[in-house]
Amino acid sequence: MNYRYPFMVARGGNWSVGYQEASQISGFNFRPINIITHQEVNRLTEEETAYIADPFFIRNQDTFYLYVEIKGIDNANIALFTSKDGVDYSYAGIVLDESFHLSYPQVFRHEENYYMLPETKGSNQVLLYKAEKFPYSWQVEDTLIKDRALKDASILLSDELNLLVAVDDDLKQVMFRADSLFGKWNEVKEFEPRWGNESRPGGRFVSIDKDWYLPLQNHTEGYGTGISLYKLLITSEDYKFELVNELLLKPQKEINWFKRGMHHLDVQQMPEGGYYMVYDGDMSIGDDRELQWKRSVKWNLVDLYNYLQF
Repeated sequence: MNYRYPFMVARGGNWSVGYQEASQISGFNFRPINIITHQEVNRLTEEETAYIADPFFIRNQDTFYLYVEIKGIDNANIALFTSKDGVDYSYAGIVLDESFHLSYPQVFRHEENYYMLPETKGSNQVLLYKAEKFPYSWQVEDTLIKDRALKDASILLSDELNLLVAVDDDLKQVMFRADSLFGKWNEVKEFEPRWGNESRPGGRFVSIDKDWYLPLQNHTEGYGTGISLYKLLITSEDYKFELVNELLLKPQKEINWFKRGMHHLDVQQMPEGGYYMVYDGDMSIGDDRELQWKRSVKWNLVDLYNYLQF
């Protein structure tokens, strides 16, 4: 069996978001001061905020625009923070609100326009939004994939390759390919999908030395344990992901905000050198543990199936 999912897991608190500069994509030194907590958002909005998570950022000139999933009393929405230096962030409010749950606000620039590909599983479509007036006023521009309830679709757009990777409700990966962002997205039949642990995307594709890498979520100590980094491999016969850095992000025992786990990473190279990255983490609530037998039985059986198949 590849992994064992525990039946008793640590009780999670509420997700918060962190950020920092880094010289390389490994050996991160997380700092407790570079964190936007859900409690801070509560004070700013004077409303009940359950958590903020799934951070993605984009830098335009000297301003950092940080988009997050924000969960209040109703469905989660997309909120925005801004910073002139990547250190001090200000809350700019909710910028996207739908009748269904929103998360994973993957924001990017394409042909002089700004787009967002959030998780829109609740609509049973993969919806692409365009900023009518960046960084606000997001409107549906296109439906990339119809009649499919997919989680956390990560998109790769380049001169040579256009891919989209996501998972379904059973944590089975799917991959789509297109000639362009607005072309027809067809499922890649040559793809060797992962299923179960470390199958769900946990951030943006990142290019390192002309190769592409994707963060995938690890759930070995319960949902949102950490992030492992996988390299995209393409041959004449198939497409697949290969593990290159196990638990690149993991629980931070010295930082209570991230003590239970971490499950998202957006890292980008900066024009002046080095990297800037945003991530999230789950707060630990004491030493109590809670039973999650349904999920554990399901994913242990998935791992057993993978073992027997491969």
